[in-house]
Amino acid sequence: EQHSAELAGCMITYPSTHGVFEETVTEVCQIVHDHGGQVYIDGANMNAMVGLSRPGDLGGDVSHLNLHKTFCIPHGGGGPGMGPIGVKAHLVPHLPGDPVSGTGAVSAAPFGSPSLLPISWAYCLMMGGEGLTQATRVAILNANYVAKRLEGAYDVLYKGPTGRVAHECILDTRPFATSAHVTVDDIAKRLMDCGFHAPTMSWPVAGTLMIEPTESETKAELDRFCEAMLAIRDEIAQIEKGEIDGENNPLKNAPHTMEDLVREWDRPYSRETGCFPPGAFRVDKYWPPVNRVDNVWGDRNLTCTCPPMTDYAEAAE
Repeated sequence: EQHSAELAGCMITYPSTHGVFEETVTEVCQIVHDHGGQVYIDGANMNAMVGLSRPGDLGGDVSHLNLHKTFCIPHGGGGPGMGPIGVKAHLVPHLPGDPVSGTGAVSAAPFGSPSLLPISWAYCLMMGGEGLTQATRVAILNANYVAKRLEGAYDVLYKGPTGRVAHECILDTRPFATSAHVTVDDIAKRLMDCGFHAPTMSWPVAGTLMIEPTESETKAELDRFCEAMLAIRDEIAQIEKGEIDGENNPLKNAPHTMEDLVREWDRPYSRETGCFPPGAFRVDKYWPPVNRVDNVWGDRNLTCTCPPMTDYAEAAE
């Protein structure tokens, strides 16, 4: 009511970035419409909707359908948001024009990125409607499987009314900072020893891990990840009980490199514990090239490895 006269629109992500299907989404959309606004639905989590629901039925007026994640394109492959933008009929007159034959263009490429779009097109043709729908179901199933397997070891920050999540779940690791002085960074670095790139860290909630397995991982790989996370929780519990040193332990020293393995070992835990925790492969193990770096210092002190501008100037001459 307060901003009704100035309201232009509302952008929502569905399912939400908290990893749940918000049950009030249609109500929110209707409120926006009642006050003269339009609703833009972020398609970032479309992989939890394809074949099961439609953004327009939720009340959206505009929706962009990211090709990354949902339609077989890696994150960063052409830029976030690459993909079609769909609108309802009343907004068709406001769509941009064709840069070749019309006016009002917003891009010089009438058909988007030719290096990416054929991949998604082929993916859709190979999967078919039934396959795409099954991929959605498996993405939701995988997230709930991980959440259930880790239940009791980690708290899932957000759940729906039935106790389930959507296509991702957020693990709350913040209590460990108090109980064991273990941070989300420690857990992320320890996962490197287990052969995993850490899930999304500290977003959308600082100090948490957002796990989104998608439909592409096998059950064996999901189990390997869960075993690694449960083993990390056991290490945290050992710190909490005072069974291992609070500072000189596998979590605080992670990640461990091959150099750590072969040189003189002076740590209060075994090489086996440090370098081959549950989840780590014995054959073809990924070895981090360096030990832990100071992330904050690196973020605040940019080191550019590009040639100086004088080199470019001399080359131009």
